[in-house]
Amino acid sequence: MQARVVNIGTSLGVILPNLIARDFSLQAGRLLDLSVSDDRMILKKKTPREDWALAAQRLHENGEDKLLITDIFSDEIFEEWQD
Repeated sequence: MQARVVNIGTSLGVILPNLIARDFSLQAGRLLDLSVSDDRMILKKKTPREDWALAAQRLHENGEDKLLITDIFSDEIFEEWQD
C-alpha cells in the first residue's frame, strides 16, 4: 500500500488510507507516537495514561510520592456531615 506526502501549511503530512484508519480506530486529532529507526518511520497508537504506572513507580523509587497536604485538617467539623 502506498501513501502520498502532502503539504499541510508549512509542514508535510501523510494521508492514511481509510482502511488503515479503521483498522486502528484512528480519528482526526488523535495523538500518535512517532519514532524513526534506520530508514523507517513508525507510528504507534498512544493510549491515554499508558505510562502513568511507570511514572508512579519512578516517583516512589525516588521518594517523590509524598502527600503535599494531610488528609485531615485540624479545623474540620465532621458533625456537619451527619444527618
